[in-house]
Amino acid sequence: MRLFSTIILPAAALMLTGCDPGNDSKPASDSKAAIELQLNWVPEPQFGGVYQAEIDGVFKQEGLSVEIISGSDGVSSPQMVAAGRVDFGIVGGSQVLQLNAQGGTLVALFAVYQHGPHAIMVRDDSPYTTLAELWKDPEAVVGVDTSLAFFKSINERFKVTDGAKFVAYNAPAFRAGRQSASQCFITAEPVSLELEGFNTRILPNKGGAYDPYDTVLVTRRAFLDAHPETCRAMVRAFEAGWASYLEDPAAANLKMSELNPAMSEQAMALSAKRQEALIRDSVTEKHGLGYMTGARWNAMGEALVGLGLLESAPEPSSVFVWFGAKDQKDESNGK
Repeated sequence: MRLFSTIILPAAALMLTGCDPGNDSKPASDSKAAIELQLNWVPEPQFGGVYQAEIDGVFKQEGLSVEIISGSDGVSSPQMVAAGRVDFGIVGGSQVLQLNAQGGTLVALFAVYQHGPHAIMVRDDSPYTTLAELWKDPEAVVGVDTSLAFFKSINERFKVTDGAKFVAYNAPAFRAGRQSASQCFITAEPVSLELEGFNTRILPNKGGAYDPYDTVLVTRRAFLDAHPETCRAMVRAFEAGWASYLEDPAAANLKMSELNPAMSEQAMALSAKRQEALIRDSVTEKHGLGYMTGARWNAMGEALVGLGLLESAPEPSSVFVWFGAKDQKDESNGK
């Protein structure tokens, strides 16, 4: 099961691999496109709709032959897409902005998570009910990586003199009671702890300036320009796959558990339930799953600039294009 992961890539690493090779030689008319999709982690519900699309035969119906490549700690899907080693990848929204600010050309096509999956958790019997209470308590000890954007955004809102103490993220220390609260990936640590009989709560983080898209399907600009219909087909397949998975995740969970034996079907089911609120909301009900807007991308970029994690925000139209099923025209001009 995924542990808490960072969402910002080191700038030096991005500069090494962020250039688009422009080598997209596949014919645009190829109706049986053979493509590779690089995940940014091992098979788990975060990718449930992808495996559901494969199970349901949606990729084949769209004329696509898709190889789903599992990720790991040592694999950087943004850099692999940017370098042209794969055609599509799953990445964090903030990674798109940071890489493109360094000269890369990633283009987001579908945002599975409409809201950031990173959070602060406390024990179920904790006296804290809000982040403000936690941040202001000098007796509180919070396990968190203070370099992360999500922490910085919370700290900007609630920081006080002589407030909570922030120490290194350490899940066993939180479990043992040595930390009052801990960072988490909503579908990971709280699920694994619940299966151990240790219940937790997520402290609400609504109203903050930083709420990133996550689990984002991306390609590179040269591939989109050369193969727009393949990209459209991938978006259609993602929307169908995710709609089916949200309706009944059992088949995809079984497949992913076979591919990732470290995560049981029970854990898959709990994780799938926890992520629903991140995927489906009033906006996607209107526009379709995976929907993105320039306003949201702009807000993400400006928030990262304000937090000192970007020097300047890329123009939103340069980092995404939306041509989902419920919108007949592109939200972005894709330039």
